[in-house]
Amino acid sequence: MCRSARFLAFALITLPLLRAAPPPALIAALEHLRDQKSFRWEVINGDPGPVSHQIETRRGTVTTVVQSNAPNMKGILDRNGDILIQREWPDGLRLDSVIAADGAIVTKTPEGWLTDREILTAQAEERMRGQTPTPRFQWLRRADRPEVRRPDLELAPLLKSPHNFESTGEGYVVRLRSRSGDPAKPTDDDAEPATTVTVTMNLRAGVIRDYEVKLEGVSRVTRARVPLPVSDQRIVILTYLPVTRIDIPEEAREKLKAARTSPTTRAQ
Repeated sequence: MCRSARFLAFALITLPLLRAAPPPALIAALEHLRDQKSFRWEVINGDPGPVSHQIETRRGTVTTVVQSNAPNMKGILDRNGDILIQREWPDGLRLDSVIAADGAIVTKTPEGWLTDREILTAQAEERMRGQTPTPRFQWLRRADRPEVRRPDLELAPLLKSPHNFESTGEGYVVRLRSRSGDPAKPTDDDAEPATTVTVTMNLRAGVIRDYEVKLEGVSRVTRARVPLPVSDQRIVILTYLPVTRIDIPEEAREKLKAARTSPTTRAQ
Protein backbone atom coordinates (compact mmCIF):
# COMPACT_ATOMS: atom_id res chain seq x y z
CA MET A 1 0.00 0.00 0.00
CA CYS A 2 1.95 2.76 0.12
CA ARG A 3 4.77 4.83 1.49
CA SER A 4 2.54 6.96 3.75
CA ALA A 5 1.03 3.85 5.36
CA ARG A 6 4.46 2.60 6.43
CA PHE A 7 5.49 6.04 7.74
CA LEU A 8 2.24 6.44 9.66
CA ALA A 9 2.76 3.10 11.40
CA PHE A 10 6.41 3.95 12.13
CA ALA A 11 5.52 7.37 13.53
CA LEU A 12 2.86 5.97 15.86
CA ILE A 13 5.30 3.41 17.23
CA THR A 14 8.42 5.55 17.62
CA LEU A 15 7.21 9.00 18.60
CA PRO A 16 7.34 9.91 22.29
CA LEU A 17 4.09 10.39 24.16
CA LEU A 18 2.90 13.96 23.89
CA ARG A 19 0.49 16.23 25.70
CA ALA A 20 -3.21 15.31 25.45
CA ALA A 21 -5.38 12.26 24.84
CA PRO A 22 -7.77 12.18 21.86
CA PRO A 23 -11.05 14.10 22.32
CA PRO A 24 -13.99 11.94 23.52
CA ALA A 25 -15.85 12.23 20.19
CA LEU A 26 -12.80 10.96 18.31
CA ILE A 27 -12.27 8.14 20.80
CA ALA A 28 -15.84 6.98 20.26
CA ALA A 29 -15.42 7.13 16.45
CA LEU A 30 -12.14 5.23 16.54
CA GLU A 31 -13.60 2.57 18.83
CA HIS A 32 -16.61 2.21 16.51
CA LEU A 33 -14.29 1.60 13.55
CA ARG A 34 -12.10 -0.78 15.56
CA ASP A 35 -15.10 -2.88 16.57
CA GLN A 36 -16.45 -3.35 13.03
CA LYS A 37 -16.43 -6.98 11.88
CA SER A 38 -17.11 -6.09 8.25
CA PHE A 39 -16.87 -2.95 6.11
CA ARG A 40 -15.73 -1.59 2.75
CA TRP A 41 -13.08 1.00 2.01
CA GLU A 42 -11.52 2.78 -0.94
CA VAL A 43 -8.02 4.26 -1.14
CA ILE A 44 -7.46 7.05 -3.67
CA ASN A 45 -3.99 8.17 -4.66
CA GLY A 46 -4.23 11.91 -4.01
CA ASP A 47 -0.84 12.73 -5.53
CA PRO A 48 -0.67 10.91 -8.90
CA GLY A 49 0.66 13.69 -11.13
CA PRO A 50 4.32 14.15 -12.06
CA VAL A 51 6.10 16.93 -10.15
CA SER A 52 9.35 18.44 -11.35
CA HIS A 53 12.07 19.60 -8.96
CA GLN A 54 15.24 21.52 -9.62
CA ILE A 55 18.25 20.27 -7.68
CA GLU A 56 21.39 22.33 -7.22
CA THR A 57 24.47 20.13 -7.57
CA ARG A 58 28.18 20.83 -7.87
CA ARG A 59 27.84 20.54 -11.64
CA GLY A 60 24.87 22.86 -11.91
CA THR A 61 21.10 22.67 -11.77
CA VAL A 62 19.45 19.34 -12.53
CA THR A 63 15.71 18.91 -13.12
CA THR A 64 14.16 15.69 -11.88
CA VAL A 65 10.56 14.49 -12.14
CA VAL A 66 8.88 12.60 -9.30
CA GLN A 67 5.60 10.73 -9.73
CA SER A 68 3.62 8.56 -7.35
CA ASN A 69 2.91 5.11 -8.75
CA ALA A 70 0.66 4.03 -5.88
CA PRO A 71 -2.52 2.34 -7.12
CA ASN A 72 -6.09 3.23 -6.27
CA MET A 73 -7.61 0.43 -4.24
CA LYS A 74 -10.99 -0.92 -3.13
CA GLY A 75 -11.23 -3.34 -0.23
CA ILE A 76 -13.88 -5.50 1.41
CA LEU A 77 -13.61 -7.20 4.81
CA ASP A 78 -16.30 -9.83 5.34
CA ARG A 79 -17.59 -11.26 8.62
CA ASN A 80 -15.33 -14.32 8.30
CA GLY A 81 -12.22 -12.13 8.28
CA ASP A 82 -11.49 -12.70 4.56
CA ILE A 83 -10.42 -9.67 2.50
CA LEU A 84 -10.81 -8.85 -1.18
CA ILE A 85 -8.75 -5.98 -2.57
CA GLN A 86 -8.89 -4.57 -6.09
CA ARG A 87 -5.91 -2.45 -7.11
CA GLU A 88 -5.63 -0.36 -10.27
CA TRP A 89 -2.52 1.54 -11.36
CA PRO A 90 -2.30 4.68 -13.54
CA ASP A 91 -1.01 2.57 -16.45
CA GLY A 92 -4.22 0.49 -16.46
CA LEU A 93 -3.01 -2.67 -14.72
CA ARG A 94 -5.58 -4.16 -12.36
CA LEU A 95 -4.90 -6.92 -9.85
CA ASP A 96 -7.46 -8.53 -7.53
CA SER A 97 -6.23 -10.34 -4.42
CA VAL A 98 -7.98 -12.48 -1.83
CA ILE A 99 -6.36 -12.55 1.61
CA ALA A 100 -7.96 -15.30 3.67
CA ALA A 101 -8.36 -14.95 7.42
CA ASP A 102 -5.69 -17.64 7.91
CA GLY A 103 -3.13 -15.64 5.88
CA ALA A 104 -3.33 -17.50 2.54
CA ILE A 105 -3.14 -15.14 -0.47
CA VAL A 106 -4.11 -15.57 -4.12
CA THR A 107 -4.03 -12.89 -6.80
CA LYS A 108 -5.81 -12.64 -10.14
CA THR A 109 -3.15 -11.75 -12.72
CA PRO A 110 -2.98 -11.58 -16.52
CA GLU A 111 -2.16 -15.30 -16.31
CA GLY A 112 -5.06 -16.20 -14.02
CA TRP A 113 -5.20 -16.75 -10.25
CA LEU A 114 -1.76 -17.37 -8.71
CA THR A 115 -0.64 -18.17 -5.18
CA ASP A 116 2.03 -16.06 -3.53
CA ARG A 117 4.52 -18.90 -4.00
CA GLU A 118 3.74 -19.17 -7.71
CA ILE A 119 4.32 -15.43 -8.06
CA LEU A 120 7.70 -15.67 -6.32
CA THR A 121 8.70 -18.59 -8.54
CA ALA A 122 7.67 -16.69 -11.68
CA GLN A 123 9.75 -13.69 -10.59
CA ALA A 124 12.79 -15.91 -10.16
CA GLU A 125 12.25 -17.36 -13.63
CA GLU A 126 12.06 -13.87 -15.14
CA ARG A 127 15.31 -12.83 -13.45
CA MET A 128 17.10 -15.88 -14.84
CA ARG A 129 16.00 -15.09 -18.41
CA GLY A 130 17.83 -11.79 -18.69
CA GLN A 131 18.85 -8.47 -17.19
CA THR A 132 16.14 -6.34 -18.83
CA PRO A 133 12.85 -6.28 -16.87
CA THR A 134 9.95 -7.52 -18.99
CA PRO A 135 6.32 -6.34 -18.78
CA ARG A 136 5.58 -9.69 -17.11
CA PHE A 137 8.20 -9.03 -14.45
CA GLN A 138 6.68 -5.60 -13.74
CA TRP A 139 3.21 -6.92 -12.96
CA LEU A 140 4.68 -9.86 -11.04
CA ARG A 141 6.43 -7.41 -8.72
CA ARG A 142 3.17 -5.58 -8.11
CA ALA A 143 1.34 -8.85 -7.47
CA ASP A 144 3.93 -10.11 -4.98
CA ARG A 145 2.65 -10.14 -1.39
CA PRO A 146 0.27 -7.13 -1.51
CA GLU A 147 0.51 -4.82 1.46
CA VAL A 148 -2.91 -4.38 3.02
CA ARG A 149 -3.31 -1.92 5.86
CA ARG A 150 -6.94 -1.94 6.90
CA PRO A 151 -8.31 1.42 8.08
CA ASP A 152 -9.28 0.01 11.49
CA LEU A 153 -5.76 -1.30 12.10
CA GLU A 154 -4.15 1.85 10.76
CA LEU A 155 -6.08 4.30 12.94
CA ALA A 156 -6.53 2.19 16.09
CA PRO A 157 -3.07 3.12 17.52
CA LEU A 158 -4.28 6.72 17.79
CA LEU A 159 -6.43 5.59 20.73
CA LYS A 160 -3.31 4.94 22.82
CA SER A 161 -1.11 7.71 21.47
CA PRO A 162 -1.75 11.03 23.22
CA HIS A 163 -0.79 13.40 20.41
CA ASN A 164 -2.22 16.87 19.89
CA PHE A 165 -5.52 16.75 17.98
CA GLU A 166 -6.85 19.87 16.30
CA SER A 167 -10.60 20.20 15.75
CA THR A 168 -11.74 21.20 12.27
CA GLY A 169 -15.42 21.49 13.14
CA GLU A 170 -16.31 18.27 11.29
CA GLY A 171 -13.28 16.23 12.26
CA TYR A 172 -9.77 16.21 13.67
CA VAL A 173 -6.21 16.68 12.45
CA VAL A 174 -3.10 15.19 14.02
CA ARG A 175 0.48 15.81 12.87
CA LEU A 176 3.12 13.18 13.53
CA ARG A 177 6.83 13.70 13.06
CA SER A 178 9.37 10.95 12.50
CA ARG A 179 12.52 12.65 13.76
CA SER A 180 15.83 11.40 12.40
CA GLY A 181 17.65 14.62 11.69
CA ASP A 182 17.95 18.13 13.09
CA PRO A 183 14.45 19.65 12.82
CA ALA A 184 16.02 23.12 12.69
CA LYS A 185 18.02 22.09 9.61
CA PRO A 186 15.77 19.77 7.62
CA THR A 187 17.90 19.95 4.46
CA ASP A 188 21.38 20.63 5.83
CA ASP A 189 21.82 17.71 8.20
CA ASP A 190 23.89 14.77 6.90
CA ALA A 191 21.45 12.27 8.37
CA GLU A 192 18.06 11.55 6.88
CA PRO A 193 15.79 14.51 7.71
CA ALA A 194 12.54 14.30 9.59
CA THR A 195 9.30 13.27 7.90
CA THR A 196 5.93 14.78 8.79
CA VAL A 197 2.71 12.77 8.48
CA THR A 198 -0.59 14.66 8.71
CA VAL A 199 -3.77 12.66 9.32
CA THR A 200 -7.09 14.43 8.75
CA MET A 201 -10.18 12.48 9.92
CA ASN A 202 -13.67 13.61 8.91
CA LEU A 203 -16.61 12.58 11.13
CA ARG A 204 -20.29 12.47 10.29
CA ALA A 205 -22.99 11.19 12.63
CA GLY A 206 -20.29 10.26 15.12
CA VAL A 207 -18.30 7.92 12.85
CA ILE A 208 -15.23 8.32 10.65
CA ARG A 209 -16.43 8.52 7.05
CA ASP A 210 -13.10 9.33 5.41
CA TYR A 211 -9.59 10.37 6.27
CA GLU A 212 -6.52 11.70 4.49
CA VAL A 213 -2.90 10.79 5.12
CA LYS A 214 -0.30 13.21 3.78
CA LEU A 215 3.44 12.65 3.99
CA GLU A 216 5.99 15.44 3.54
CA GLY A 217 9.71 15.06 3.85
CA VAL A 218 13.06 15.16 2.15
CA SER A 219 14.96 12.31 0.53
CA ARG A 220 18.70 12.22 -0.09
CA VAL A 221 19.60 11.43 -3.71
CA THR A 222 22.86 10.94 -5.66
CA ARG A 223 26.22 10.25 -4.07
CA ALA A 224 26.35 13.85 -2.87
CA ARG A 225 23.15 13.20 -0.87
CA VAL A 226 21.38 16.16 -2.43
CA PRO A 227 18.05 16.84 -0.66
CA LEU A 228 14.92 16.24 -2.76
CA PRO A 229 11.43 17.10 -1.45
CA VAL A 230 9.10 14.10 -1.40
CA SER A 231 5.39 13.89 -0.70
CA ASP A 232 2.66 11.30 -0.68
CA GLN A 233 -1.06 11.73 -0.23
CA ARG A 234 -3.92 9.26 -0.09
CA ILE A 235 -7.59 9.54 0.75
CA VAL A 236 -9.44 6.66 2.42
CA ILE A 237 -13.24 6.46 2.17
CA LEU A 238 -15.13 4.14 4.53
CA THR A 239 -18.51 2.49 3.97
CA TYR A 240 -20.05 0.74 6.97
CA LEU A 241 -21.99 -1.87 5.00
CA PRO A 242 -21.46 -5.38 6.42
CA VAL A 243 -20.62 -8.20 4.01
CA THR A 244 -21.45 -11.72 5.14
CA ARG A 245 -19.11 -13.39 2.68
CA ILE A 246 -17.08 -12.12 -0.26
CA ASP A 247 -17.66 -13.82 -3.59
CA ILE A 248 -14.57 -15.95 -4.31
CA PRO A 249 -14.46 -17.67 -7.75
CA GLU A 250 -14.00 -21.42 -7.73
CA GLU A 251 -10.57 -21.15 -9.37
CA ALA A 252 -9.46 -18.82 -6.59
CA ARG A 253 -10.77 -21.23 -3.94
CA GLU A 254 -8.72 -24.05 -5.44
CA LYS A 255 -5.66 -21.83 -5.44
CA LEU A 256 -6.29 -20.91 -1.80
CA LYS A 257 -6.21 -24.60 -0.92
CA ALA A 258 -2.86 -24.88 -2.67
CA ALA A 259 -1.57 -21.77 -0.90
CA ARG A 260 -2.48 -23.23 2.51
CA THR A 261 -0.32 -26.30 1.86
CA SER A 262 2.70 -24.37 0.54
CA PRO A 263 5.84 -24.00 2.69
CA THR A 264 5.47 -20.21 2.59
CA THR A 265 2.02 -20.32 4.20
CA ARG A 266 3.04 -22.93 6.78
CA ALA A 267 5.96 -20.75 7.82
CA GLN A 268 3.56 -17.91 8.65
